[in-house]
Amino acid sequence: MKRFAFILIVIASSIVSCRHEEGLPSYQRGVYHWKTTYNPTEWEKEWMKEHRVGRLYVKLFDVVAGENANEPDWKMVPVATTVFKQKLPADMDVVPVVYITVDAIRALEMNEWGWSESTSLYAKLLVKRIDAMMADHYDGTVREVQLDCDWTEQTEAHFFRFAQSVKALLHQRNITLSGTLRLHQLREVENPVRNHWGSADSIPFDRSLLMCYNTGRLQDYATKNAILDFADVEPYLKQYHLDSLPRTDVAYPVYGWGVEFDVRGVFQRLVHSSQLAEARKTLQRNVKFREEWGEPQQIQKVQNALPDLDTLHTVILYHLDSLNLSRYSHEDIETFYSR
Repeated sequence: MKRFAFILIVIASSIVSCRHEEGLPSYQRGVYHWKTTYNPTEWEKEWMKEHRVGRLYVKLFDVVAGENANEPDWKMVPVATTVFKQKLPADMDVVPVVYITVDAIRALEMNEWGWSESTSLYAKLLVKRIDAMMADHYDGTVREVQLDCDWTEQTEAHFFRFAQSVKALLHQRNITLSGTLRLHQLREVENPVRNHWGSADSIPFDRSLLMCYNTGRLQDYATKNAILDFADVEPYLKQYHLDSLPRTDVAYPVYGWGVEFDVRGVFQRLVHSSQLAEARKTLQRNVKFREEWGEPQQIQKVQNALPDLDTLHTVILYHLDSLNLSRYSHEDIETFYSR
């Protein structure tokens, strides 16, 4: 028996060594797709192959309050559903993502125990819609579903209860639930004992995704870079501890935009990256125009400041768009995926 166990250990060690020799990372490499039409270009497909991206996070739809969608009889309504011009790649691990607005969470009527019939109903409807869309557009096996919500201290309890209902349904089929976590939300969950349900297991995710982007005040004239500035991130990483969270993945920004202010420094508009060239040509005198990108130096500073993550974590880049990705070198992308 001891000899048999020794042989197994040697075999396992050999497998691990081979994986390292092949240059395969022990963690996952992922990328978000956040467009309303799924129709990746050949360049984007080759980019994923070149960088060995194995996980594709695809936003399927948004969820808003019924009143916001002119459906007052419904608490939650799906909108902005992604149109699929191509099938999702069966050889990749595809994670469906749903963005839920704070207004939609507020619309759920809950009693003093944080429960209502509508919570269970809309959790079932959400999972059913995800199932239907993935069955139509993906021939692989769904192993994880992700919820994205910019919940606040006031809506935390309702969102957590809703997410727990979703998780219970997914666990019946051995599907993991992950959830996004913005920096400002760390103060609410860094100590799991301090929450509305009174126990450490009340955080509703199997995995948390720390979003290291959109960290600054976009409409503030004095902001240097609202997409990512290490000066905005550092205080959170020093004050809060990720070891109190479920297993944590991390996402970095590979996109840009322009922010326009008038002569008084009052925010005027956000200019998407596809419109930057034209916006530069038409700028009026005395107008401040702040062009922002996920800068490699800032991303690397965040990487170096993050605590050790488990070896099975996923590094995700936001998002799959050749116009933005082509601005970064091969070496930049490989560095982003390095931890």
